Amino acid sequence: MADRFPEITSAEEFIRRRQSEDPAEFKRSAWATLPLPVWWDLARNHPDMRFWVAHNRTVPPEILAELIEDPDWRVRDRVASKRNCPSELLERLVDDPHDSVRRLVAGHPRSPRSAVARLVDDPWPVVAQEARVRLAKWPSARSSEPS
Repeated sequence: MADRFPEITSAEEFIRRRQSEDPAEFKRSAWATLPLPVWWDLARNHPDMRFWVAHNRTVPPEILAELIEDPDWRVRDRVASKRNCPSELLERLVDDPHDSVRRLVAGHPRSPRSAVARLVDDPWPVVAQEARVRLAKWPSARSSEPS
């Protein structure tokens, strides 16, 4: 779908489209690609846009790695909810101070087994339960071996 949306070429254009009341413009801010320097500009110089940077479907992994350091749990939550969140970032988010972020890590299909295992004793019972259920359903090494 990103191919349907021409590239956004500046932080100012991204912000303008994101703040637009036109649904097509808003949608473009969520789907269009951006050159890497524009991503960095948004992530580093526009803290109020960091959630929306994480929301974009084409945000590159190096920008996601920057965003998991955000003090706003909602930004980290958005990163952890991305289908294509790299497993190494999910591993880093396992100790996040916010319950919602850890819950997403527990249930994320790309979370490494080691990260999910660390959450079985989480202080929030919802996270611990999700991690236990996920581990119980984890394919065993034996079932993936050829017979």
